[in-house]
Order: sequence, then structure tokens, then C-alpha cells
Amino acid sequence: MALLVAPLIGLAWAWTGQVIQGYFAPIILCPLLLGISVGAVVVGLVRIAQIGNRPTIVLATVLAVAVTTAGEHYCAYLSAYYWPRPSVETNLAAEQDLSAVMRQMAPSFGQYMQAQATRGRPLLFDFVARGRVAWLTWAMDGLLILAAALAVTIPATYVPYCNRCGSWYRTIRSGRIDAVTARRLAALVGAEEINHPRSQRYRLSACLGGCGPTRLELSWEEADGAVDLARLWLDPAVRNQVAAILDGLADETVETINEET
Repeated sequence: MALLVAPLIGLAWAWTGQVIQGYFAPIILCPLLLGISVGAVVVGLVRIAQIGNRPTIVLATVLAVAVTTAGEHYCAYLSAYYWPRPSVETNLAAEQDLSAVMRQMAPSFGQYMQAQATRGRPLLFDFVARGRVAWLTWAMDGLLILAAALAVTIPATYVPYCNRCGSWYRTIRSGRIDAVTARRLAALVGAEEINHPRSQRYRLSACLGGCGPTRLELSWEEADGAVDLARLWLDPAVRNQVAAILDGLADETVETINEET
């Protein structure tokens, strides 16, 4: 499914990118933002469809970027010869006649790209990239889009995936805890001793079906400012003990608030 939808994502962002570049087109920032957008859409698709094959996710990202990169130029070609922008001064009949003439004069897409490279691409400091240099800048744009998209999608594949129920792990509970509770949790799950912690936090993650083990993440800031993180997998028995500790903390917090009020 991801490989089938990826070209559609690429086409949608190619058209969007071509429109945006008519108003806002920084030579480095624009490809990076476009790549981040493509990567975010791919990750959203993967999460909604619960696609867990990581090579497929990377391949879908590459395919979406390839279509986006080439599609931007093709949309510009269509805009120039097949989708001419109407002018305020022209009436509908004249506009239709102009569109027909433009279509008859339209070169092939390859000829259009050669003409664009010959005409040149304005860059910084009044420098105009022409010929092979223009092609090189377009290739660099594609690489920037790819790098930004992969920078979004690859970290997203680090999230655990349950092969039993076919779902990605999601956060079911998280928050800040005090130092005493952090030490109790660390001792319960066999984590290393937590010395002089600050800003203690926890997060519990599980699959949609609840059929796999629960993942516990404990993070805290040491006295020297270093941040430590412990990730542990919990069986059902230990998970229930962790929940009991956290529920006890919640009950104590409620009682404290009631006493203060």
C-alpha cells in the first residue's frame, strides 16, 4: 500500500511545491521544508495503515521524493504550456484561444528542461546557473529533499512494532514523577541506581492489541546536567506493579491537593 500511495504523495507535494516557489523559494530552505513535509506525510500514512516493514517505508520515502523532485519541474512545464494563468484583461474566449496556441507550441518535457537550463537559474548574489550547473543545482535540490524526508521517516521506524497484532507501539501513559518514585521504579525493574536525579519522567508504551510486552522509559537529569535514559521491557506482572506504584503516586497527589485546598 505504501508503495502505491507514495507516488500520489509525491505528485501532491510536487504541485504544492511548484505553487509555493512562485512566492517563496529560498534555494536551500525550500527543498528542506518540502522534504520534511513529504517525510511527515509518509510517517502519517505508515501510522494510519500500521505498515511495519521498515525497508518498505524507506523505499516509499525515496519513491515519494523522486516523484516530488521530477514532478515539480513537470508541473512548471504544464503551468507554462497547458495551464496558463488567466489575465484580468483577457476574456474567456481569448483565454481559450491562448491556451490552444500554447499547447500547439509546447515542446516536449525534455526540450523544456533543456531550454530552462540554457536560460539559467538565478541563485545568490546575482549568480545564474546555466547548463550543467543548473542541472547540478536541481540534483542538489533533490538530494536535500531526500535527506530531509529520510531524517523524518528513519527515526520514526525506531519505534517498536508488534508483529502479533500488526501495530506500532504508542504511548499509553507518561508524565513527571518525584525522585522517590523514580528510585522505586528503577529498583523494581532492575535499572541502575539513580543518583541525585532531577526532572524525572516516565513513559509507558504498548501495542494496540496489548499482546506484546510493555516498554518503560525512565529519564532523569543528573546533578552535573547530563540526561540519562533507561529503556526496559516489562512482563505483565511487573507492568502491574509499575502501574500500582504510579497509581499510588496519583492518589498521594490528589490527597495533597485536597489538604491544601
